[in-house]
Amino acid sequence: LIGDGAELAVKEINAAGGVLGKPVKLLLEDDATDPAKSLEAFKKLVEVEGVEVVVGPMISGAVMSIGPYAKERGVLFVSPSATSPAISEEPWTDFAFRTTPSDTLQGKALAQVITERGFKKVAILVMDNAYGVGIEVVAEVEIKDKVDIVASIWYDPEKLDYLTEFGIIKAKKPDAVLHWDYHDDEAVVYLQALELGL
Repeated sequence: LIGDGAELAVKEINAAGGVLGKPVKLLLEDDATDPAKSLEAFKKLVEVEGVEVVVGPMISGAVMSIGPYAKERGVLFVSPSATSPAISEEPWTDFAFRTTPSDTLQGKALAQVITERGFKKVAILVMDNAYGVGIEVVAEVEIKDKVDIVASIWYDPEKLDYLTEFGIIKAKKPDAVLHWDYHDDEAVVYLQALELGL
């Protein structure tokens, strides 16, 4: 999806004369949202293709994996979707840019919504990776004085069955369940939550 958008943008830019009169060449690498593959792809773009600026990677874990190498090689990168607050605290952060806000801001907005809706008991369910842990930590800091956090569960992002986690959450009788995931998990997560009456 992101690659399709990039291809369309490059096509339009080149049809309008390129950048400073020169055509833009797009090089795509698919890291399959895997931090190790992301580092391999990043190294290929830098070492083989001679790229000086990279758009990507998409996920926080992948950004964390390429950061030290980007600094070592002096290569800038821009992630359109990595949100982990840890990115801003790394020694290589001067080489990392993002076009989406940090989870720090999302956590503050979340606390406001929870307060406005009057929730008192909240359960948190997140993936056990840089994205999930990052948003969970921020969310807890922002809401801990406003609600009772009755459960905070990290799950393996590779699994496809969440009934055990939802069973624990249901037993705690929360007013709301805060959940963060990637889009490919959502269908299973929400169907299983509904199956258990959450």
